[in-house]
Amino acid sequence: MQRLAIALLAVAAVVPAAAPNALAQDPFTLTATGGGQTVSVSANNVIDLAGDLVETRNEFSPLANRNVTANLRYGGLENAVLVNRNAAGTSATITLPTTGFTRTFTAANEDALADEIEDFFRSEGAEEYARFLRSVNEATTLGVVDGNPLAATALMADASFYRFGFQSPRFDLGEGPRMPSGLQFQASGGMADTDDGDGFYASAGLGNTFRFGDRVGLSLNLDYRYRDVEGAALHQLVSTTGLPIMIVQPGSDGGLSWTVTPAFVIGFGGSWDLAAGGFPIGGQITSSLALRAGGWTFVLANQYGFYQGLGIGFGDWDFETDVDQQILKNGVQVIRTFGAAGRGFVDAGVAYTNFLDEAATDNYITPSAGVGVRFGTASGLRVGYHGNFADNFTTHGGDVTLFFSF
Repeated sequence: MQRLAIALLAVAAVVPAAAPNALAQDPFTLTATGGGQTVSVSANNVIDLAGDLVETRNEFSPLANRNVTANLRYGGLENAVLVNRNAAGTSATITLPTTGFTRTFTAANEDALADEIEDFFRSEGAEEYARFLRSVNEATTLGVVDGNPLAATALMADASFYRFGFQSPRFDLGEGPRMPSGLQFQASGGMADTDDGDGFYASAGLGNTFRFGDRVGLSLNLDYRYRDVEGAALHQLVSTTGLPIMIVQPGSDGGLSWTVTPAFVIGFGGSWDLAAGGFPIGGQITSSLALRAGGWTFVLANQYGFYQGLGIGFGDWDFETDVDQQILKNGVQVIRTFGAAGRGFVDAGVAYTNFLDEAATDNYITPSAGVGVRFGTASGLRVGYHGNFADNFTTHGGDVTLFFSF
């Protein structure tokens, strides 16, 4: 029976208009009706919730051996999946109103029905479920892969913007007219307040840029983020390969510099609790225009990125990702050096992010500020604040960056 719950991922469907409101702290509410009884349960794990219904256990035990109609609220997305199951567990009709999908599965017994549904969703039905997850990304802030400031596509955009847009002038402090290179470690974390659940996040990143002459470099980076939404766990991993090109070199005493960085990015976002995940892949180009004069650095950073879903097969399983997104980021930053040999610095910046295609959070503003010290020519430590502000999504966090230039 548990296989049936896992195969459906949403064998329970959405809360109808007349169903009770979910508790604010839970991303899901499952309401099931059978034999004149109605049971409504809220939880932060849709797999366990579906399993309880399929096996009519725990709060759903009064519905055993009855025809059942079940409805699931997925974050702020209502009427996402509709399911009707007969008392014997030999027939189930599944409807996804957001995608227009409906299908009736029949079998001789519950185990055979579980096999039929599992076979469908791991092969020909994989695209249908991927389309459903895309509707989740577009309608709720629970999107794991896309659609909000803590989604995988947003992490892919941030990874380049804050390394090659805002971050690169920090490596350039004292570096002179050469392409900056070096190793960077970063850790960050914070709290999130969203329409569909509050929580926290923590991330870590590692990157290295190799210099090929004074104007070109190769940057290899890996970033991981863990996000908690009311107890539901989300995991994201992003790999970024960039080619920073210094088109305009500053003089030895400062002046104007312009670095353009095309990058290839591939990511993963997944959550067992949310029954969601995917593999976005794409490309980005980041421009960093900086003016250094009298201990000041003024930066204009701009970035465009496009992202598509990548289909991956694991044995008999087909895993599809329905993502078609473009992200535009624009920002300004000011850096001020101080102290002996200008080894101390403070910086402040603000960035505006716009999802150009459908997303639950269309756009948001990200202020940032930090203070740091350089250990040598362009190596040092920075501690800072960052936040994201939108109508339905707010975060506050801090970050620590340790960087070495060579």
